[in-house]
Amino acid sequence: MRMNRAVMTRLVVAAGVALLLLYVGWRVYDLGKLRGVGELQSLRTENMLLEESNDKLENDTEELRERVAILERSSQIDRQAAQAVKSDLGQLEEELQAAREEVEFYRGIVAPGDVNPGLHIHRFTLERGLVEGEYHYDLVLTQLKRNDQYASGEVDWKISGQLAGEQVMLTLVDVTRPATQQIKFRFRYFQDLAGTINLPVGFEADKVVLTVRPQGKGKQEPVVQQFDWP
Repeated sequence: MRMNRAVMTRLVVAAGVALLLLYVGWRVYDLGKLRGVGELQSLRTENMLLEESNDKLENDTEELRERVAILERSSQIDRQAAQAVKSDLGQLEEELQAAREEVEFYRGIVAPGDVNPGLHIHRFTLERGLVEGEYHYDLVLTQLKRNDQYASGEVDWKISGQLAGEQVMLTLVDVTRPATQQIKFRFRYFQDLAGTINLPVGFEADKVVLTVRPQGKGKQEPVVQQFDWP
């Protein structure tokens, strides 16, 4: 009987312990569940905030891309417009300079100021052509303070240089096709004489002397002027 009581006591204690352990385990599970729910909610909240932040960043990035595209287009347009304006400005400056030179040219003819009357070489230029030895010339003659009558005459050329190591002097006959001895002129105020010359192969020019010989009534001295070869 004592043994039965002891067994019963042990069973009761074991049952109580089991119930206690069961209760403690349930509480631990419950607390863990609550903590897990809380952490899950926190993670969900944090994830939601991150998604909102990411959405905002994507929107901001898209806006920045659009702004960059607009700025690039605007910058390109600005560069093109600036280049066009610069080109137009350069052309206008060239035209303005040409107009100024033309005004000065005519002013010099109409109101020459303190210069000697008669024939003058106003301008003489030489430019290389497309082929070796080819040159284009532009000679402008003017008559100052004697515009009541025509000026006429001829222009002689003498081109000095080296050919095969020797000093050589050429005339227009040697460098024109067909051969021309002199360039003739006739004008009251001015005349622009332009043309092309061709130097012999191997000839290296260094200077050219132009002699403007007036003809007709009155004793006018020839106009002689030397120019360096370009």
